Amino acid sequence: MDFVPQNGGLVLFGGSAPLLNNQTWVYDGTTWTQLSPASSPSGRFGAQLVYDSTRSVAVLYGGLASNISIPPPTSETWEWNGTTWTQATLVANAGPRYRYGACFDSARSRVVMYGGQSTQLISPPNNQTWEYDGTTWTQIATTGNPGPRERPAMCYHAGMGMTVMFGGYDGVALTDQTWLYDGFSNTWVQLVIPGPKPSPRNASALVYDPLHNLCILMGGQDAANVLSDTWAFDGVRWVQQATTTQPARDHVMAFLPGTGQVVRFGGFTAAPSTLSNQTWELGTGSYGVGCVGTNGVPSLASAGAMTLGQPWTVNVANLNPTFSLAFFVIGFTRLPGIDLTFLLNMPGCAAYTTPDLLLGISGAGGAASWTWPAVSGPIGAALYTQALCFDPPVNGFGFTISNGVYATIGN
Repeated sequence: MDFVPQNGGLVLFGGSAPLLNNQTWVYDGTTWTQLSPASSPSGRFGAQLVYDSTRSVAVLYGGLASNISIPPPTSETWEWNGTTWTQATLVANAGPRYRYGACFDSARSRVVMYGGQSTQLISPPNNQTWEYDGTTWTQIATTGNPGPRERPAMCYHAGMGMTVMFGGYDGVALTDQTWLYDGFSNTWVQLVIPGPKPSPRNASALVYDPLHNLCILMGGQDAANVLSDTWAFDGVRWVQQATTTQPARDHVMAFLPGTGQVVRFGGFTAAPSTLSNQTWELGTGSYGVGCVGTNGVPSLASAGAMTLGQPWTVNVANLNPTFSLAFFVIGFTRLPGIDLTFLLNMPGCAAYTTPDLLLGISGAGGAASWTWPAVSGPIGAALYTQALCFDPPVNGFGFTISNGVYATIGN
């Protein structure tokens, strides 16, 4: 699944339910509509659909086109132009492959593919990097190599200009490694992540949210369970999101610009074979880290999605309980984490939003909240907020500050 501008929504192809299908569907943020193209690939699963914004086509590679355990995955390349599917006639391809990771590097106009399996039989995944320019698939000789990967999560982080890959199965165990791929230098580099990060897993989904400049990871499967956690990656660290959702693995996710939401569909909700037909949307989350005060690190969280016409509440905890006073800093532009040590004499504190609006609120017992009674504004508009927390003993400015919370107006 990916966003295709010609269709004005997310295009979903194929999958297993549990029989393989070759259906093409479009989701506009409200309604799913099945299309009837003149031609289509055969039914398959384990493939990725990646939109090539340079050539205005969605690219589908490989996948498993049979539920029988003997035939290998396909090596076909298909393209969707918004109306019909066309099988590409290529100089070369990457060979039979499914359960790989893929994304579109918009800075270089290349589909990037990594790992996957070339047979249904028990065999280790591969460690190959391939790129597709619309004419041919080319295997890339890289500096650095993440090693074998089956069902890793990948997305292209446009703010960084790099491909991000997390997790996957390396043929022996699940991994929690985060890798960056620089296509200009053909280099893979493993990041050392400060603080918490997602647990080892495969079969999760990773999507770039351009409104908030974050890669969003959801679900997957560890050695024992199907997972339901959601994480955001800002290029340096992972921050777990305070979300409530159904567990999922082998699901699909994509960003829908019309509503500003990350959309998730289908997948397995429990091991081994409970399939879902549910659609979920993510419209709020957290990023960055707060700085320590007299009652710990102030923590800001959204009580739910920011939905047009409905109330929206944010809550802050770990205030100095003597005062339980804070200001909500609300902005329309996200900041990268500006150090406030010298600017406001707040060592260890960082600003994650522009101070376009300041709202003073008081609470009790070290907690406070603010509610927007009826959300208004254009669908897809984004807001960012932090809690500036009154805490006189902690530094020269007399305030600490929380993590950031982002929210997008949805319908």
